[in-house]
Amino acid sequence: MAEWRISSAEIQAVENLLLPDNCHFADDALQVIRCWDSIDVSACPGSGKTTVLLAKLKLLADRMPLKNGAGICVLSHTNIAVNEIKSKLVGYADKLMSYPNYIGTIQSFIDQFVTMPYLRQTVGRSVQLLDDRAYAQHMLHRMNTNGKVYGTLAYLVKSSYDNLKNMYADQIEHVAALYLGDNGALYIGSQTRPLAGSQTPSVQQFNVLKDDLLRNEGIIRYRDAFQYADTAIEEFTSQYTCLFSQRFQYVYVDEYQDCSETQRKILHKLFDPTTCAVTHIGDPDQAIYNSDKEQTIDWSPIEGFLSITSTCRYSQEIANILSPLRREKLTIKSALGEGGLKPILIIYDMNTISLVLPEFVSILEEHGLHDVDGIYKVVGAVKKEDLSGIKISSYWDGFDGVKQHNEYKYWGIVDEICTQLQQGKLYRAESLICKLICRLFHYAGVNNAKTGREHTPSSLRMTLKERFNDIYAEHILGLTQLADYSRAPVSQAIHTMIDTLLTTTLPSGQSIFDSVPSHFMEEPRESQNDRNDRNVFIEPIRGRHIQFDTVHGVKGETHDATLYLETEKSRGSDIGRVLCYYGVGQPGASSLYDYSRKIVYVGMSRPRKLLCVAIQESTYAKSKNVFQSWDKIDLRAVDDR
Repeated sequence: MAEWRISSAEIQAVENLLLPDNCHFADDALQVIRCWDSIDVSACPGSGKTTVLLAKLKLLADRMPLKNGAGICVLSHTNIAVNEIKSKLVGYADKLMSYPNYIGTIQSFIDQFVTMPYLRQTVGRSVQLLDDRAYAQHMLHRMNTNGKVYGTLAYLVKSSYDNLKNMYADQIEHVAALYLGDNGALYIGSQTRPLAGSQTPSVQQFNVLKDDLLRNEGIIRYRDAFQYADTAIEEFTSQYTCLFSQRFQYVYVDEYQDCSETQRKILHKLFDPTTCAVTHIGDPDQAIYNSDKEQTIDWSPIEGFLSITSTCRYSQEIANILSPLRREKLTIKSALGEGGLKPILIIYDMNTISLVLPEFVSILEEHGLHDVDGIYKVVGAVKKEDLSGIKISSYWDGFDGVKQHNEYKYWGIVDEICTQLQQGKLYRAESLICKLICRLFHYAGVNNAKTGREHTPSSLRMTLKERFNDIYAEHILGLTQLADYSRAPVSQAIHTMIDTLLTTTLPSGQSIFDSVPSHFMEEPRESQNDRNDRNVFIEPIRGRHIQFDTVHGVKGETHDATLYLETEKSRGSDIGRVLCYYGVGQPGASSLYDYSRKIVYVGMSRPRKLLCVAIQESTYAKSKNVFQSWDKIDLRAVDDR
């Protein structure tokens, strides 16, 4: 790897390009910018790690072409890096995003360069990715029509379904939940006990069935794509490692804490950190997507890692609240210093829980947060209505817990496709596209040629596979290459895909979109809050929009003010479980303690100006001196209002 000396003039030029006027990178950020070796980087919330990455890319662009024609590779779970490059590195975007460089999602990179080439070579045909439910229908058909080969597996599946009927809507959903664990055993859903061991006939038949569907029908599940990539790399490890480590001299993996074990394993085999410079960037304490029910071990940065413990998002008062929740207890330093605005604790009992939201509005008013276009959010960990205890909707009955998009409206389906693409869930986006095409066929009067009835998503996939297999797969994978997952570009890509696929279905020159009624294609309303209108409370004083969401839904966001709601799960609350990290008691044996620590850490690190926390009286009674430095509002003392 090159040992470049970055001059003060270069740093100043980068600061002028990327930072606000008269702002400078902190010393720990500069250390990362000047490092060109393989390293892990642990960055606290609001540390500006994306800006640090952009600074490194700008410095690399100044030095291109690299030695031996090598490129750079930037991987993440979404296309945020692509969007940031286009918006903030305008003069460098074309150079950075063209060959030999690659900037995109982990999934699209692995699919494009490993999984699909390997499977085409292995089975001698193109392969289509299916969502779990569609794939399960093929599995059931195979099991039911070939009892001699799959009899033992079919019996196990039927017995399991009979025992778990209350957990799954139908047998297809039950089969869709089956998967092989890392130990080779067969599991279902979130159950930790396997249905069958790795050496049993049932598991052997499950493996034969997957291979049967791959070779004879050319289909795999999205969730299995990484496993096939792992198999490919296992067979040709040295070739892959040599190829990719020479092709890319600098590799950056953003949000590394959200990688699954399989993803980490694959990336480790593709890029040799002694040959190319591999940088993992993330925050282990924000690994909330690997939930408390999963067995994925949190990422631990390797010895000698660099830390960015300075933040430009929030004041030192909020930083002091967050530091004890970090696994390594590293102190977060705010570049803003003391802001003079303490975090506020709102204490309530079940008679006054309905007063929490009005009190938050009063606090915003009292502290001068008057901007009606400001970002004010109320977040909590638990939304499920079927769980007992306090949940988000306990505070405001206007919260439905689900971003419900109308599946009978074009823009409702497109909005949900955008959401799934933003979360890196291509398989769910593909399922929604099938649903959309079925709706279009309904209005255009196009039926299944084989049955004479309307298409279902399942029958549609079969038709697309028979007539447009390669083209359809290319269009679906092409969605991962979009630089922007907002309505307009996603809608344009879907229009192009559908018109390309369906030109032979309708009379020459006619688009299927010409056949749908106007109400189906109604234009979306122009509002910044459209995506979550169902969960927005418009307060009466100034008309501020206060948005309710889950902690998972706001990860990566920055708010002007955040109200964190205590919620309950498994006979305990998230706030109650984190008191031990502030010195009250000891963490319990349940994984929920560490999971709650990360959830609270993520939720409370969103605001720039004001942090409020709503806590029930029983938790407050156990908290001792944890909230001594906070301002407090006790709703229990409030008379009738």
